[in-house]
Amino acid sequence: MSPKADKTSPTLDSSEPFTPRAEYPRPILVRDQWQSLNGPWLFRVDPDNRGLSDAWFDGQWTDAQSITVPFSMESAASGITEPEGAPVVWYQREVVKPEAWHGRVALRVGASDFLTRVFVNAQEVGQHRGGYASFGFDIQHALVPGRNRITARVEDSLSWTQPRGKQAGTTRWPIDYDGVTGIWQSVWLEPLTSVSIESTAYSYNVAEQTLSYKAFFSEQVDGEVSVEVIDGGRVIASDKVQTAGRAEIRTTLFIEAPILWSREQPHLYEVRLTLLNRATGERDEAMSYAGLREVSVTDGQLYLNGDPLYLRGVLDQGYFPEGWYTATTDEALRRDVELTLAMGFNCARKHQKAEDPRYLYWADKLGLMVWAEMPSGRVFSTELIESLTTEWMELIKRDRAHPSIIAWVPFNESWGVWHQSERPEQRAFVDAVTSLTKALDDSRVVIGNDGWEYSSGDLWTLHLYNEDSDVSSRLAALIDDPHSSVKSEFGSRDRVGALAEADIRGLPILLTECGGIGMGSFSEEDFSYGNLAETPEALEARMRKIMTDIRSLKALQGFVWTQLTDVQQEINGLLYFDRQPKLPIAVLSDIFSKGGED
Repeated sequence: MSPKADKTSPTLDSSEPFTPRAEYPRPILVRDQWQSLNGPWLFRVDPDNRGLSDAWFDGQWTDAQSITVPFSMESAASGITEPEGAPVVWYQREVVKPEAWHGRVALRVGASDFLTRVFVNAQEVGQHRGGYASFGFDIQHALVPGRNRITARVEDSLSWTQPRGKQAGTTRWPIDYDGVTGIWQSVWLEPLTSVSIESTAYSYNVAEQTLSYKAFFSEQVDGEVSVEVIDGGRVIASDKVQTAGRAEIRTTLFIEAPILWSREQPHLYEVRLTLLNRATGERDEAMSYAGLREVSVTDGQLYLNGDPLYLRGVLDQGYFPEGWYTATTDEALRRDVELTLAMGFNCARKHQKAEDPRYLYWADKLGLMVWAEMPSGRVFSTELIESLTTEWMELIKRDRAHPSIIAWVPFNESWGVWHQSERPEQRAFVDAVTSLTKALDDSRVVIGNDGWEYSSGDLWTLHLYNEDSDVSSRLAALIDDPHSSVKSEFGSRDRVGALAEADIRGLPILLTECGGIGMGSFSEEDFSYGNLAETPEALEARMRKIMTDIRSLKALQGFVWTQLTDVQQEINGLLYFDRQPKLPIAVLSDIFSKGGED
């Protein structure tokens, strides 16, 4: 039995040069040539916000700390370990562009929280707003032969008018955690042609055995795109499409004898993309992959590949020992996926965090379904509307080619839109983002506002804790009267299951937060839902009772258990923070692996 693990583990040894997280950061679209910029950078905190006026971007620093990228300053792995963060921080390092690279060079950043400005040799090359989506800037115009200096300024705030997820802000709930400042995903360089392939998307029709495939480019181009689907080294379907001056193409490919992607058989087809630019004669080639699967809702039933789907999900906050928001190794991401599957779950609801694409890659490879959720703000404002909508669109475009993602969740429990029933503009915001999500991607279900106050979306999802009462009878009463209240753990009032005039008839019903039982004895700062189980035996008994209640309600098409691991003061994980299980994995699998069939 592991003791409760603190996130502040010993700092990694920085005396040995190394490149952390050296794997290619964007596995859904891979190029052969690239250069990792992970590792030591110079780092400065700017408490008086004078770096711009004092031109910290111009010249080499002599009075800076060292930080290990891609870990935020709050983490032990960064070498800083400052839980309070800082409002403005700066990064700097030198790079040498490989001599073989000619033409465009892009600087890519997996994620940096929140407002990032990048300078190359004292010239500003771009800005990005948002703490979760990937971004990149063309920097070739600022590069010189030999050594080049890259400087980044990152500004973050404690305001809840920006999407923050569970990062503690001006008001800290018992379920909030220490924040994240600055760069927290991989940084890299890659050479590109003048127009490049930037992302892909697709949907699959099981009945027709057709793959509808899209490719998106860095700008409009007159050329031709080759799309080849490969299995076992053999091209099984292909097409060539004229771009006709557009920045995207689509094609439909027939896949004979398809192997469908599923939990039992997560088969992935390779996809080779080649863009011929007629104006320059350049060819851009990238490798991707596709999992052939169809998510649908028909007559009130959720389906995967035409088969009824019972969701056995776990809430996953996505925090890691030493790295905090960032896993210290790619193997740690894979291990989280493997543990989730081993405990009997078929889905992870990534909660209030847009996860590292490498996690999605392992979910794709190993057959774990994922609900992708937008981190929330908590104060409705024009700033929140603009920031959330813009970044959510960026995340959808980044991740919509991952077959593991079966659901998009733009809002959680009315966070940031607390007054939808009285303020039409808040309800309009939720409905608009839900519709926008479906316009960008029609191959998944969309849950507009997960937990309560349903207004629009493909599923009706509910959150109910407090296992000491009869969960099944409470759910049955709510299903019978959707406009009755669901107890809110936080906030000044209870919430209704569905807003006035919202029609939930014919929607699949899922319990997407439940459980949340801690074990042991409370310290002053600890939190779990309901009373703690005092022993492993008591924990197991209470888990089994809740799951028996859940399975007895045949109207439910799935559940999401809170939560995968302990995180700081929240001690209701199935695993301790160091990933040691509180009960044997085989026992947890026996509790959670059964669907709605028993």
